[in-house]
Amino acid sequence: MNSVLTTILLLAGIVLCATATWAFVRMAASAQSMQLLAEDLHERLIPLSEKADVTVDAMNAELLRLDMIVTQIEDASRRFASASSAVQGVVNAPIGAVNELSDRLRKTMAARKAKQE
Repeated sequence: MNSVLTTILLLAGIVLCATATWAFVRMAASAQSMQLLAEDLHERLIPLSEKADVTVDAMNAELLRLDMIVTQIEDASRRFASASSAVQGVVNAPIGAVNELSDRLRKTMAARKAKQE
């Protein structure tokens, strides 16, 4: 009976060692695969981040150009508003003078009419 138990324990030990060896081999293969994945990611992410940096710089340059265009449009619209105010003043000055003259004539006519009555 003792030899049967020894044989069973020996077989169990061999199976356990074989299972542990298989597990270690699989873990080593997984670790190597993870290392290759990390290296591949490193090789791809660095150029990708550099390209993203260049793209962001280009977009910033375009935004600066757009800002300059908007500023020029604001300046032009401000100048146009100033010019239109000047033109309005020039056009309205004679009209104001004519209105003032006609008001004076009405008042004078009304005063003469009142005197005649």
